[in-house]
Amino acid sequence: MYHESDHIHIIAITKQTGIKVRIQYLDRGGDNEATAHDFPEDTDCPDVHLLYRPGHYDILYLKD
Repeated sequence: MYHESDHIHIIAITKQTGIKVRIQYLDRGGDNEATAHDFPEDTDCPDVHLLYRPGHYDILYLKD
């Protein structure tokens, strides 16, 4: 409870649609760079790039 559950939703959407997604996570940690996560794992050429800031997603890039 009181935790975001977006991860499971991203996995379900990518499995059902076949769309490959790369999410750049910006958290409030001490890192100076965003951390990339690909869905499904081992994706080499994602279709959609998203930026995640706590509580919010922005679309960075859509592949034609």
